[in-house]
Amino acid sequence: MWGSNHVAARAIHEALPLASLIFWRWGLALAVLLPFALPGLWRHRAVVRAHAGRIVLLGILGVGMFSLFLYAGAYYSLALEVGLLNATTPVWVVVLTALAGAPRVTGRQIAGVLLALAGVVVILMKGSLAGLSVLEFRIGNLWSLLGAMVFAWYTLALGARPLPIPALSLTTLTAGSGFVFIILPVYAGFLLLGGADPLLSLHPPTDVAAATAYIAFGPTLVGNLFWIFGASRLGAERAGPFLYLMPLASLVLSVTLLGEPLALFQLVGAAAIVGGLILSNRGTPPHSAPS
Repeated sequence: MWGSNHVAARAIHEALPLASLIFWRWGLALAVLLPFALPGLWRHRAVVRAHAGRIVLLGILGVGMFSLFLYAGAYYSLALEVGLLNATTPVWVVVLTALAGAPRVTGRQIAGVLLALAGVVVILMKGSLAGLSVLEFRIGNLWSLLGAMVFAWYTLALGARPLPIPALSLTTLTAGSGFVFIILPVYAGFLLLGGADPLLSLHPPTDVAAATAYIAFGPTLVGNLFWIFGASRLGAERAGPFLYLMPLASLVLSVTLLGEPLALFQLVGAAAIVGGLILSNRGTPPHSAPS
C-alpha cells in the first residue's frame, strides 16, 4: 500500500492542493476508524490518560508533520527523488537508535539495512548510474528528507517503549492528535487565505476523488494500522528495513497488473532487499504487543 502512496499523490498534485489532500486523507480515514476504535478506547481509557502526552506527541510528529513532509515531497519533487530520499528512513532508524545509546543495533542489522538500501538504489536507478544525472535539488527534496527523519523517530518511538494499547486504538489516537493539532489548522488556514478545494464542489472530479479515497482508505487507514502493530511488536531496528519493501511492492504491482517488463536489475535489487530484510531480522526476539 505504501509503495503506491506518493505515486498516487503525484498523479493528482496539479488538480488537488496539498492542504486538501492531507485533510481528506486523514479526515476520511478517521471517520472510518473512530466507530470501530471507540470500544477499545473506552476499555483502555485509564492507560490513554496516563500516556496522553506521549500519544499527542506521536500524533503531532508521526502523523501531522510527517503527512505534511511526505506529500510536500511528492508535490514538489520527482517521484524518483522522493523514492530515493524516503528510502533513507531505515538508515535514520539505525542512526537514531545508535544516538539514543540503545544496545540492540548489531553489525548484522546495519549490514542488512545497507544491503536492502543498495537494492532500492539499484531498482530506482534502473541498474545504471546514468539515473543519477536526472537528480537536482528541489524544495520537495528537503521535505522528503525531513519526512524520512521524522518517520524514523516515529518508528523508534513506537518500538522503544511500546504502549499497552491495541494497534487500532493507538492508530486512532495518534491520527486524531495529528489531525486536530496540525492538519486541521493547515487546512483551515488554506481556506481562509482564499484556497479552493475541488472536493468541496457539487461535482468533484471523479479521478481526483477516487485517488483521494484510495490514499485515505488504503495507505493511510490500513497501511498505518499495520505499521503501528508491526513496529510496536518488532521494535524499530527490525521494523525499519521493511520500508524497503515499498519500491519492491511497486515493482511487483507494475509487472503483474500493468504488464510492464521485468528486467535483470529489478531481480537483483529485489534479491538484495529480501536478503537485507532476512539479515537484519535474524536472531532478535520480538517485543511483546498488546492485543
